[in-house]
Amino acid sequence: MWNIPCIEAVIGNEVTESEITDITVSDHNARFLINGKKVHSTEMRLPNKSIQTLNGIKVSSPELLFLELANKLSIQRLILLGLQLCSHPPGCPSRAITTKQKLERFISKTAGHRGHRKAMRALKYIENGSASIMESLAYMILTLPHAMGGYGLKGAVFNYEIKLSNNASMRLDQDRCFLDLYYRHAKIGVEYDSFTFHNSPSEQGRDAVRSAVLSRQGIEVLHMYTIQLYNKEACKDFAYNLAAHLGKRIQICTNKFDEMHTLLRALLPDKNHYHELLP
Repeated sequence: MWNIPCIEAVIGNEVTESEITDITVSDHNARFLINGKKVHSTEMRLPNKSIQTLNGIKVSSPELLFLELANKLSIQRLILLGLQLCSHPPGCPSRAITTKQKLERFISKTAGHRGHRKAMRALKYIENGSASIMESLAYMILTLPHAMGGYGLKGAVFNYEIKLSNNASMRLDQDRCFLDLYYRHAKIGVEYDSFTFHNSPSEQGRDAVRSAVLSRQGIEVLHMYTIQLYNKEACKDFAYNLAAHLGKRIQICTNKFDEMHTLLRALLPDKNHYHELLP
């Protein structure tokens, strides 16, 4: 009901294939049994506006939904859910379903509720402004700590606005641009270039011109292509190359990395199913 982008890929088959509706009541004695419905109860107080009305139906707010799904989703899927809840088109923050700040304020008031600790942990790695699930997943693979399967290159922000000089504005016919991921301290940008949206000569040429323009403004842009994201070794090469540009070294010292990295990569949408519909 909240129209969370690519929700099927976010929460996985275990939830989407279930026909059970989850209902929460505020009195333990008010629980009931009925086919197709799973009823929970909580007598603990919830923050204000936890319940909202959509099309005449009372539903969990996006923030309460995040807390409730913390009980069902893995930590990686929960982070992905948070990124998608806080996603919006570049330059349009008002179109986000919620924000990291709203989630933090809500979750901070739910100590003692099931899922609270896991939700608090996930919030450390959630940021506002992803423009697609592919950006969200590229961000997770590059920035999550090694123990969660990522390469630990933290510090990136989504779709950072770069204001262009007058000459650059004339060449690109725009006065600003947005970088998919941006490391402000190093002035390094990462652009995810999907085959569907960047395969024509004109698009490739425009990408090259934009990269050159940004280079003149002291910003280096690295391009990650779909084949690199989906190929484990190519993605690793990209991450190590990015680390070198950032002046960092990737030293993986946890035995959890391989298992968690495999689980993280399993979140990538099936290429044949999505057919590159996402930028």
